Amino acid sequence: MDKKTFAALCTTIFLWGSAFVAIRIATAHYSPGGIALLRIFIGAVVLLPITARHLFKKVDFRWMDIPHIIVLATIGLSLYHFFLNYGERSVSAGVASFIVGQAPIISAVLALWFYKERVPFWGCVGLGVSVAGVSLIALAGSTEVAFTIGLLAVLGSAVCSSIYNISIRPLLLRYHPMALSTYLMWAGTLWLLQYSSDLVHDLHTAPLKDTLAVIYLGLFPTAIAYLTWNYALTRLPTFRAICWMFMMPLVSCVLSWLVLSEAPDLLTFFGGVIAMGGAILVTLSKHKAQVIEKKEIEVLEQP
Repeated sequence: MDKKTFAALCTTIFLWGSAFVAIRIATAHYSPGGIALLRIFIGAVVLLPITARHLFKKVDFRWMDIPHIIVLATIGLSLYHFFLNYGERSVSAGVASFIVGQAPIISAVLALWFYKERVPFWGCVGLGVSVAGVSLIALAGSTEVAFTIGLLAVLGSAVCSSIYNISIRPLLLRYHPMALSTYLMWAGTLWLLQYSSDLVHDLHTAPLKDTLAVIYLGLFPTAIAYLTWNYALTRLPTFRAICWMFMMPLVSCVLSWLVLSEAPDLLTFFGGVIAMGGAILVTLSKHKAQVIEKKEIEVLEQP
C-alpha cells in the first residue's frame, strides 16, 4: 500500500468515526432530514470547485449510468444519512458506530442473495457471532422503545452502506473518483429536497453549536471523507478497504467519551466487540475463499 492510499484510509476512518459524535450533537435541535440535506448540500458545493477539472477528464460518460448514479446516491447517501440521523436521536454514537460497522456482514448476505456467492463455514460462524453481538446490544437497551426503534434505523443505514459499497465498483472503473463523488453528492441532494422546509425551520431555531456540527459534517466526513474513500477503493481491493472500517467504532467510542462523556455500559461494549469480531471473521473467510477459488481457476486454465 502506498503512502497516499494509507493517508486516504486513515483520513476516512477518523472523519467517519467523528461523524457519529457530530450527528449526536446536531440531533439535539436539528431534524434527521434537515441534517442530511444541509450536510450533503455542503459536501456537494465544496466538492464542485475542487473536482471541476476532473468532471469531464478521462471520463467515458454513459447516459445509462445516470439512473445508476441517482439510485446509488439516494440509497448510499440520502437514505443512509437520514436513517443514521434518526437513529442517533436515541442511540449513542458508540453504539451506532458498532451497528454501522456490521456493513461487511450485510454485504456478504447481499452477495449471497443477489450474486449467489457461497459463504464459507467460518463465514457462517461469523454471521452467527455477529448476530449474537448485535442481540446483546439490543438487550442492553431493550427497556426503551425509542432505543429499539433507533437501533433499527441505524441498522437500516448499515444496509444502505452495504449496498453503496457493493454497487459503486462498476462506476469507479469508468469514472474518476473525484468526478464520481461530485455526481453522487448532487444526485443525493435530490431526494433530500423534500426536507427543505424542515431545514429552514432548524436553521432559525437551532443554537450555533448544533449548526457548526452540521457544517463540520458537510465539510469533513462528507466532502473530504467520501472523496478519500472513493480514492482508496480505486487503489485497493474492496476487501482490504472494508477491513479498515472495523477501526471506525474504536475512533467513535473514544471521541464520544472525550466530547460527549458517553461511555457504553459493559454489556453494550461487550456486544459491540463480539459483533465486530463476527464481521471480521466473515470478511476474512470470504476473502480466503475468493483467493482459493482464484487459484483453482488458474490451475484449471493451465495447458
